[in-house]
Amino acid sequence: MKKILLEPSASKKQNVKIILKLASPIIVVNLLYSVESMFALILVSGISPSAVAAVGFSMSLLWFIYSLMAVSYTGTSVLVAQYVGAGKDPSPVLLAGILISIFIALPLIFIGKDLVLLLMSILGASEEVLKLSEVYLTPLFWFIVVGFITNTFYASFNGSGDTKTPMKVALLMNVVNVSTAYCLIYGKLGLPELGIQGASWGIVVAESVAFVIYLYVFLKLRKPFPLKEKPNLHVFVKLLRIGLPTGVERAISSFSFNVFVGFLASFGDKVLAAHQVGLRVESISFMVGFGFMVASTVISGQNFGARNIKGLEYGVRFTAFLTAVFMGILGIVLIIFAPYLVLPFSRDKEVINWAVYYLIIVGVSQIPMAIAVIHSGALKGMGRTTIPLVVNTGSFWLFRIIPSYILLKFFPSPLIPWGFMTVEMFLRAVLLYLAFRREIKRHS
Repeated sequence: MKKILLEPSASKKQNVKIILKLASPIIVVNLLYSVESMFALILVSGISPSAVAAVGFSMSLLWFIYSLMAVSYTGTSVLVAQYVGAGKDPSPVLLAGILISIFIALPLIFIGKDLVLLLMSILGASEEVLKLSEVYLTPLFWFIVVGFITNTFYASFNGSGDTKTPMKVALLMNVVNVSTAYCLIYGKLGLPELGIQGASWGIVVAESVAFVIYLYVFLKLRKPFPLKEKPNLHVFVKLLRIGLPTGVERAISSFSFNVFVGFLASFGDKVLAAHQVGLRVESISFMVGFGFMVASTVISGQNFGARNIKGLEYGVRFTAFLTAVFMGILGIVLIIFAPYLVLPFSRDKEVINWAVYYLIIVGVSQIPMAIAVIHSGALKGMGRTTIPLVVNTGSFWLFRIIPSYILLKFFPSPLIPWGFMTVEMFLRAVLLYLAFRREIKRHS
């Protein structure tokens, strides 16, 4: 394990290399996940627009369920980073994270699918979308414990500073997922033709492969650190204290996002499909930001554990700058090339036209999104996970959902909620930046 301690006195080139070496594999991992999501929509687009809406809507609401992963993921990643920075053995953190993952995931085997379908129904999904979504979701919840534990393994690698191993695992997962899904959706290579459910079986098989690989790496290769100690109550409680606010934040944000999607569902399956297509294309930019956010959390956590506040502040500032550059360029690409970026996802002209409008609007918000996610990640690395909970959820409701709800009564168009997405992101970026500056002053 190598500490990632940045110093303002070091050359900019050296510190940029450190940040990019940490962030690049994470960006690749998240881009791969984004590619998987896009391929899922592309593969089912040959079935019907309702199939695209069902998979896209299901993915959105699965993030509400997967937000519970954030309890273990954030607690494990942050505590491992802090323990590494302080020179402590992080193995009790991982073991505590795995136990928490199992406790959370087990009940979801029995109630998760019904909860997602209920929320979809409340948010206005059509009967056809609900029927297809039930078929799609079934295998995912049968194997959800595997997914939760695999995510905790991933968190421990990131927190330790080893981001290359998860990247290699994610590359294999991507290949397994796409190839399995294609064969099972359309019945290739002698496999059964499962239609929309083939897409979810691709995810299940890929996550199972990753689970086995992570077990082997930890138990046989003893990487990124050997498991020396047993979990203890102190670590268990500390992990929950750090992880729970993020889990609550993700759950509320995911639910809020799907309330927001519900506004769009009221305009019909084609607008809903266009929104899902737009999200998949935009997710390339978002996943770049998310990758740098994880890097920001690790840099913040390890430097905070080592009490290197100057390095923490410098690292976060530089990471925010790099992220803004990357996402700003991608925002320009979204605006200029929107008509071409949506073509692989739908053959329906109305879906394509609405998706283009979406990408042009959200392209403007990419730089403020970069500022927001980096400072949110930095605050989490410092253990201040309650602040992003309050800012992110409060901003979403005050500046996005409530204004959209009011104006839609007078101007019934999907352009209204899409427009407020950009307005809200600018305001959120300002709030998170100010919160981070306040925490730096407290610890300086």
